[in-house]
Amino acid sequence: MTDFLKRQTIGTDTKRKKAIGRAFLRIQQISLVVIVWSLFIGGIWGLYQLVFVRGVFVVKNVEVEGTLKNVSAVDVKRMANIKTGSNIFLVDMKKVQKSIENDPWTKEVAVARKIPSNIWIYVNEHRPYAILSSGALWLVSRQGVVFKELEGSDEKDLPVITGVTEEDLSNAMKVLDDYYRSPLTNYFSISEVSFDRAKGFTVIVSKYGFAIRLGFDRVPEKLELLYSMLGGISSYKTKMRYVDLNIPGKVVVKYEG
Repeated sequence: MTDFLKRQTIGTDTKRKKAIGRAFLRIQQISLVVIVWSLFIGGIWGLYQLVFVRGVFVVKNVEVEGTLKNVSAVDVKRMANIKTGSNIFLVDMKKVQKSIENDPWTKEVAVARKIPSNIWIYVNEHRPYAILSSGALWLVSRQGVVFKELEGSDEKDLPVITGVTEEDLSNAMKVLDDYYRSPLTNYFSISEVSFDRAKGFTVIVSKYGFAIRLGFDRVPEKLELLYSMLGGISSYKTKMRYVDLNIPGKVVVKYEG
């Protein structure tokens, strides 16, 4: 009987020790979780203090770069409307980019944060290549993008494109490109590229006022032919009314009078 009681007592003690061990392990686990969460919350609070309270990440400068000619860096900063001293992470970069894109001169824009305190803005402007006459006068880029209505301070010494619809504009730009690639541009600058649905394209020479009739196709070939004949007709350029290049292999010149 005594042995039985001893064994029972030993069994009870063992169970009690195991229960105490499990409780202690549970306390350790809870303590570890509390410590980890405390460190996490403390880290978040410290990061919040660093980023938003202590003034480390505030905007001190707005850098503007790019191909600026018609819009100044001051204009870009005004459009961006970024307040110095504001938190750099709270600047709405998409809003800044959209605001600058709304300016008609803007072709491309990129905005980025330069940690800790700078905002970088890059702007690439449209370059006017011609003036489109269509209801009003519009500036057109070399890529054929109609980007802005012509205003008083804008560049005006550009060829004017007339008679074209939206579908014809790309062809008119190609005619202009073909002419600028031709050596004729060293002799005659042009003031106008016009389009007629029956006759095709015609360019008007600026200084002497005569027309070069190019038709609908083979423009580079026709310009090369005219250049090859230039020596025989250039001395009469002040009297020329038009040059017709629509007859294959021939240069037909119409003189005044």
